This record gives sequence, structure tokens and C-alpha cells, in this order.
Amino acid sequence: RSRTAAGIPIGLAQGIARLASVTASWSAAARAAGLVAGAAARLVRGGRRRGGRRESCDVRQPAVFRAAAKGKAGGKGKPFSAGKPGLNRGSNVKTKDAEEDIKIFSGEGMTVTQLAEQFGKNPAAIVAFFFAERGLPTNVNSFLDRNMIEMAAVKFGKEILFDDAMESEAANRGVLKEDFSDAEPRPPVVTVMGHVDHGKTTLLDTIRKRSVASGEAGGITQSIGAYTVKVGDALATFIDTPGHEAFTSMRARGAQVTDIAVLVVAADDGVMPQTSEAIAHAKAAGVPIIVAINKIDKKGADPERARQMLVSEDLTCEEYGGDVSMVPVSAKNNIGIEDLLEIIALQADLLGLKAPRNCRAAGVVLEATFDTTFGSTATLLVQKGTLRVGDHLVAGAVTCKVRVMTNEAGGKEPEATPSTAVQVSGFSGTPCAGDQFQVCINEKEADRIAEEKKRSNNATEIIGFSGSLSDVSNQVRLAIILKTETQGAIAAVKTLFEGIKLSDYVNLRWVMTSAGIINESDIELAATCPKDQRCMVLGFNSTITPGAAKLAKVKDVFVKTYKVVYEMYDEVKEALLLQIGKREDFKEIGKGTILAVFDGKFGKVAGTRVDEGRFVKSTRVRCYRRGRKMGEGNIVSIRQGKNDAEDVREGDECGFTIEGFNEWLVGDDVVCYEVTLITPEIDKKRQSS
Repeated sequence: RSRTAAGIPIGLAQGIARLASVTASWSAAARAAGLVAGAAARLVRGGRRRGGRRESCDVRQPAVFRAAAKGKAGGKGKPFSAGKPGLNRGSNVKTKDAEEDIKIFSGEGMTVTQLAEQFGKNPAAIVAFFFAERGLPTNVNSFLDRNMIEMAAVKFGKEILFDDAMESEAANRGVLKEDFSDAEPRPPVVTVMGHVDHGKTTLLDTIRKRSVASGEAGGITQSIGAYTVKVGDALATFIDTPGHEAFTSMRARGAQVTDIAVLVVAADDGVMPQTSEAIAHAKAAGVPIIVAINKIDKKGADPERARQMLVSEDLTCEEYGGDVSMVPVSAKNNIGIEDLLEIIALQADLLGLKAPRNCRAAGVVLEATFDTTFGSTATLLVQKGTLRVGDHLVAGAVTCKVRVMTNEAGGKEPEATPSTAVQVSGFSGTPCAGDQFQVCINEKEADRIAEEKKRSNNATEIIGFSGSLSDVSNQVRLAIILKTETQGAIAAVKTLFEGIKLSDYVNLRWVMTSAGIINESDIELAATCPKDQRCMVLGFNSTITPGAAKLAKVKDVFVKTYKVVYEMYDEVKEALLLQIGKREDFKEIGKGTILAVFDGKFGKVAGTRVDEGRFVKSTRVRCYRRGRKMGEGNIVSIRQGKNDAEDVREGDECGFTIEGFNEWLVGDDVVCYEVTLITPEIDKKRQSS
């Protein structure tokens, strides 16, 4: 190969120059030179041979440079080229082969057997997953809806797409991979994911404030769920999603919204349950993962332990010879943020992201909301083309003439190019987070597409009360009407309540969920709730109209709004526990066999031999006949011979009488229990953990 005077290949020298341009600081340039020097050493190890053998070299460097040194980026035999879109690295790559493996499913659902065939799995594995991890009993003939198919896809690492999400041009996942002659480089779209309380919000706020500090006019006056920051001479767009479940929901509907996933892991906690879920969602999306090990300055922080725990999740850091960049940071004290942004910029450079600008815009709805002042508004992420004020577009089954576009700083924008997120007003209704949007030639075409979508959409926002709850008599029947500030927040709230929905004590039904304020019609709907169900009207970051508040008092409807979602969860759970009350907990302490039955002072006496454990006065006894429960009651009298007893041990014989049951037969089996009153755990997810 051609080399510079210093003996470094020209290609790597160009890499140094390109990396140095990412930031103007000498420290970053020095770091870049060090990284490329490591890549050069790797090149020597990979390329120079003696006697038919490769020379070894124990120099480590970031995976992005290993890829450059090897002449590859990702899958075997794939030549490296920074100018081509879709390039990635290591096991986090979504290659062409992975794209071809996307499964297309019917939006109407399928059986367990059909899903197993599509996934190449044994149906028993599907059944075991739903029962063991989701608490949902199924069999090979059980019908699975869209949500259940999405759960299984995440579990088994499969990329899926429903056929009804491909009806519009914007829903075609290949839209950004087509060979457009006028395609131009675009900024990466970055999603921050991780376990609750590990610092995702703080990290996003720190990056956001950094953007303001670097000279953004007017500062950030409103949150639109996405914002663009400057990294050196490049840009990166960060989207603030309500949770990784909503992230996957978007993907299942055809919206591949992100290019890079940043996984936030707390240095003091390490890998937690939601960390594992976030990793699974990011891997299923086929995007590269960059780990931000946060809270490194906190007492008890152990970044090395966090790295080791991530190995078990198949994420190996570069220091261990893996291909995942892990950056130690403190979002609270602004430590390591520059390094994190630099790694993001390097990864984006390798991806070579491009999209056409000179065409009608298309993209995805990130958030949507409704208020009485501005009507329905939505945050749109442009994925191709240029969106302009005055354009007619359709998002899902909702049309819009773009009246105003604003950025994260509240400033008006005349147009939005690929990878740009803007808040748009002018919608005829409130679209859903994850809906695809596309600009149409005129208003007539937009109306036609929206009408077709409405006719093909079998789902309805209002589910209603009838036919939704089981007939389990000991369950509390709870119906919830939920109103949120944004459409995307609905998924976060429903996910939090998922454990209660699966509970054996509560039968929960989401009667209606939508973005907007709580109005009179919501109260009227709640007032139609059957008497055997309890209905709550809940608002998250929403408001109640004066008329609705007055009507709720007249109709005796529970209605309340919350600013913190966990406060909503705790209050609803507390109210349910008060209604459920204490439950009996049974602890088996003895077993016996009925040898004789005779009359006694308090009723029929069961002459019993204690086979295991012991029988104690005032405890509970159950009678079983050929495996079938015949009755039960508390022991009111127990005697050994002619003497009263309190406790009869294994191997001894006794006679006892219980309350409410006298139908003993010789040969019956009896079991003795200690019974205590406990407060049940009604959240099945927390119960299992």
C-alpha cells in the first residue's frame, strides 16, 4: 500500500485528518492520533505475514479503527467504505443479510404454531416464554395478537414488520436505502435507552444544555421530544422516547427511527432488568450500541463491574477485545460527555448515512398531543426529502396542512431536512406515535389516502366495558380511561401498569387511551361503567376542563391528574389493595389419613393418623377424596384418647372436629395448614422479581 513518510498508510492518514475535524480541540486531536496509531498497529498485525503466519501484536484500539484497519465493517468479506450507507460494526451490525431476514406478518395475528414456523422455533419454546415470563397461558393453537407477536420477536431477537404498516411509501423500511442519485449525508439519529434511574434523562438534559451553551439562539424553551446538537463540525439528532417498549412498537409498525442506540448503565448498579430489555430491543433493531457508564463519580461506583456484567449480555467492551465502545461519564457533573459525543460522531461517520433531499418528505411521528390553544400538534422526524410550511401530508389516518413548524428552541422553521425533528401544527386529528407520514401532491390525495387507512383500520380508540373482563369472582374489576399530554406517553403508562394487568387479583381494562385534556365526554363514558366494575379517569401531564370536573362530582366519577407517573401508579395500587383487603396465606404443616368416623360433642369426629408434620388446634384442615377437595374448616376440638390436645405429632393418632364440615369418609386424606392474613402483591412483575 502507499504510505506517508511516517510509514502510515495514506488511508489511515486521511482518517486522522477526518477525525481531527470532528472537534477543534487539541486534546481531541491528540486522542484521535493515538487511536489511529493503535489502528496502524492493528493493521500490522492483520496484514503483515512471515513464513505464512500472521504476526501477533497486543495493541488494542476502538473497534471503528479495527474495522478500518482490516478493510471491513461488520460481516465477513464486506469491504469497508465510509461513503456507503448502512455500514456498521461488529455484532451490532444490521447488514444486508439481516435486512433480508425481516419477517412480514399479517396485522390480524396468527397462532403459536404459525409463529414458531416463522421464527424457526419449537412451538413449546413459544408457549414456555409466554407462560414463564409473561404469565400468559397458551397452547400450540392459541391465537396471538400484534402485541404478543412483538413480545415474542423481542425475546427471540427477530426483526418483524406487519403488512399493514407497509401500505404507504413512508412505511417502507427500505426508503432510506434506495439508490438515490441526489442522496446527501445526513446527521445520525440517536436514541438513549436504559434502566429507570440510571440517568437517561440527566444525560439528555446535559447534552441539551451543552447545545444551548454553544450559542443556540434563544435557548430551549419547549420540549418536542427530539433535538439536534453540534458535535465538532457535524450534527447529531437525539430523540427522547418514552421507553424501549414504545421504541419497539414503532419498529413493529414500520418505523426504524434510530441509527445508533446509547445504552446508559449506572456504575453503581450495573445491569438491571430494564437494561437487559433495552439491549434486546436495540439488538432486534439491528443498530450499533454505544454504552455510557454513568455515575462514575458516585460513591460505590464500579465501572469495571458494570463492564463485566455487560459481557453476560453479549456486549464486550474494546478493553476486553470486543467491539462495543463503553464510555465512562457523569451526566450530573458533565464528565466524559465530550468523549461520548466523539464516539457517536465516529460511529456515524462509519455508517455513512445518506438520504435524498429533493423529493417529497416522509418520516415518522415521534410524539403527538392536543390542547385547546393549538389543537393537534405532532413532533415529526423527517427521514427523507424536505418538509416545508404549506405541504399537505398524511400521518396514519390523519391529514395535515403544515401551518407552523418549530424547532426545539421554539423558533419557526420554514423547512426541515432529513434527520431533523420539528413540531408541526395543522392536523385534522391527533396521530399516534410511530405513525408514518408522507407528503402528498395536494390536499385531495392526502384525504384519499387517509380515508383508505381509516377503512382498513380495524382498531378503535374506545374499547368500552362490555365483553372485556373475565368472570373470576374474586378479582377486582378495574376500568381505566387514560388521557396524556402526548401520544407517546401512553405506552410508558401502560407498561408501568402491565404487572397489575397480569395480576391474579385484578382484572384491568384500558377502556380508552388518548392524548389530550380530560373533558365532559370522558366523564360521560366513565359514568356508563357497570356497577360490578370500578372506573377511574386518570390524566398524566394532562388537565381537566372545569365542566368535566363539575360533571365528575355530579356523576360520582373518580378523576385525577398526575405530574409524576409513579405517583399515579402508587395511588391506584393503594386504592386496589384497600378494595382487595387482606388475603389468606396457607402454610402446610401436616398430613394425615382418616381411619374412623364417629359422633362427637361438636359434630362428626375424624379419627386420624398423622402421617407427616403435626396437627394443631385452631389451624385449618382440608379434606381430599381421591384428589378432590371436599371441604375445609378450622379445628375446634382435638383429642388424644380422652384428653384434650393442642398439638399432635407425626406417627400419633387423634380425633378432631372442624367448623362447617362433617362429611368424612374412612380413607379420606386430610391436610393441616397454618393460615395468616397478608397484603397480596398485585403487581405480577414485582412478584416474580
